[in-house]
Order: sequence, then C-alpha cells, then structure tokens
Amino acid sequence: MAEPAKILIVDDSRVFRTILERTIAGIQGVQVVGTAESGANAIDFLRSHTVDLMTLDVEMPIMDGLATLEKMLSCKHELKSAPDVLMVSSLTRTGSDITLKALERGAFDFIAKPAPDVPNSQESLKRMLQTTITTWLSRKNRGVRLHAHVQPGLPGQGTTVTRAAAQSYAPAAFNYSLAKPTPHTKPVMAIVIGISTGGPKSLAEMLPKLCALTDLPILLVQHMPPNFTKSLADSLNLKCEHTVIEGLAGTVIKDKTVYIAPGGSHMTVRSRGAEFVLENNQDPPENGCRPSVDVLFRSAALAYPPDSLIGVILTGMGNDGTPSLQYLKNKNAYLIAQDEDSSVVFGMPRAAAATGLLDKVATLLRIPEAIVERINMGKK
Repeated sequence: MAEPAKILIVDDSRVFRTILERTIAGIQGVQVVGTAESGANAIDFLRSHTVDLMTLDVEMPIMDGLATLEKMLSCKHELKSAPDVLMVSSLTRTGSDITLKALERGAFDFIAKPAPDVPNSQESLKRMLQTTITTWLSRKNRGVRLHAHVQPGLPGQGTTVTRAAAQSYAPAAFNYSLAKPTPHTKPVMAIVIGISTGGPKSLAEMLPKLCALTDLPILLVQHMPPNFTKSLADSLNLKCEHTVIEGLAGTVIKDKTVYIAPGGSHMTVRSRGAEFVLENNQDPPENGCRPSVDVLFRSAALAYPPDSLIGVILTGMGNDGTPSLQYLKNKNAYLIAQDEDSSVVFGMPRAAAATGLLDKVATLLRIPEAIVERINMGKK
C-alpha cells in the first residue's frame, strides 16, 4: 500500500486549523503531519519535515499567504521539502487579490473559507476539500507537479496534436479522435473560452499572447466566486493589450476586449440587431458551476451566425463546457482543447476530447497560434 501523502495546515485561527484537520482526516490517501499558526512557523516546519501539500491561509498577520509562498519558493534550497500549495481564502476583496497573486506565482488552486452564517457551510467545505485534494492526489500519484506548466518547444516543435498522433495522449479506452476537417471560409467574430482549476496562472501566460495576435472579442468563463473574478480581470488587464473586464449585463461586445463572467452569475450573449450584448442571470448552477461554461457556449451558439465562433476548453476539473460543444459544432464553430501535459487538471479538456468534436488539441502556449490559424482561414 502506498504511503499517505503528507499535508501541512497553515492558518492563524486555531479553530479553523482544527476544522481543516478533522475534515482532511476523512480523506483517503492523505495524512496531516503538522499544523502551523503563521507563515514563519510553516517555513520552519518545512526545513525539517517532508510535506507533499500545504494548505495556506491567505490573510495572516506579519507574513500573509502570498509572502509565505514567495518565501518558500525563494529559499527552496534550504528546505527539506517545497510542497504543492492550496490557498484557503476568505471571500473578501483583499482575500481575492492575494489569492490571485498566489495562484499566478504557483499555488495550484484555492478553496473559499465558508462564511459562519451560511447554512451547511462545513459540509460545503468538506466537499470542496474532498474534490480538490482527491484530484491533487491522483496527479501526484502519476508524478505530475500541479504548479508546473510544460513550455512549448522551438518554433515548429510544439506539441499541437495531429489526428494521427492524438491517440498517444490518452489511455487506450479513451476516444481522442478529432473531428473530420470542415471548410471554414467566413470571418471569425468571437472567441469563447472555458477554464477552471489552474486558470489564473494559465491565463496569465496564454491570454497576453492571444490578445497580441488578434483584435477579436474574447468571452471567458473562469470558475470563481464573486470578488475573485473582479480581481482576476484587474490582474489580467495589466498584462493584456485587450481591455479585460467583468462581463456585466447590458454590455455591448466590442473588439479588443476580454469579458470574464462575474463570479456567482451565469454570463450569456444575445444578438440585438447588428450588435451582441451580454446578460447575467442567477439560474441554477450547471455541472455544479455558476458561472457555467455550458451556459455561455449555448448562448453564443444561438446568438452568432454559423462559422463565426472559436470555442476553447482549458484546464479544469469536471466536464463543464463539454455538453454544449455540440451546439457550437452545429454552427460549425472551430473547437480547441488544451493537451494533457500542459493542463494543471485534465478533466475539462479530457471530457471535451472524448466527444470527438474537437478540431485541434494543443499545449497551452500554442493555443493562440491554433486560434490564429482558424482566423486566417476566413481571410483567404
């Protein structure tokens, strides 16, 4: 039997440390080997103990979660271990800002601390931890570091998957065949993207490159609560040539703009004469998510004319976005998914690839080039 993965809990609240420890104790395959009440104590613990995963409180006095993460990364050579990091954040704007920076610097995911006045909040925390840690553990057991991304090769040597080579990226029972090529002769009008776990770091790497290559509007769903999507938009806005904002109801879609679905709300698009307009709603979650990629993809397929969309599925848990791919394909949208090696979590891209509807599979940093290839088809 494999040795349990070792977890260190870091939180300045003794009550919450106890809650986390009790919750994690019920997850098979892991073991809490220590707790720390501060970032400094956590660093000291890592100097003398082997730890595989550290849950890291975002808001702590003296050395907050971001400072602790940066200290760990800067003195890795002094530590016995430098574990993967799961941020534990409050739902405040300060918490979301710090969390976003930590995710961009290498933390693989975050969970939100439950509000004490929310019914069943402890049960919700248990479900989030169970899902996140189980996914992390499956990746660890396959020898994959969650905060690492595969970099592209030299020009012409990236790992964009052809139909002939696609099968090598999946288990034998996994249908990874791509769609039969179809003509794409009309101009692309918009790009729609779905992304989840690993999103902030992946977007910080990929989106500036994409925005530098096209003026087209980009509609994006990243699974996050309120406040976090505003922090994400503000962060990406500093990195991209496009303006990056939350996609709020009544907004007319324009070129050179990225619209991120606001946390806690679905984002849809509808046609209004020659314009396309965003709307938000509080309809029930789909695939456990609100905002949901499926909601955006379906509405875009209804709003835009045939042959005018590019749909992209990036790293994330679950299958959000996959059920709606047929709607996009019915409008002859060009469909792309991230490959396994560059995905932090291959759940969403894997589910998309299993449909056989994809036109292309590519590494994270080759996806902008794949998008431009399709855009150029419509210019011939």
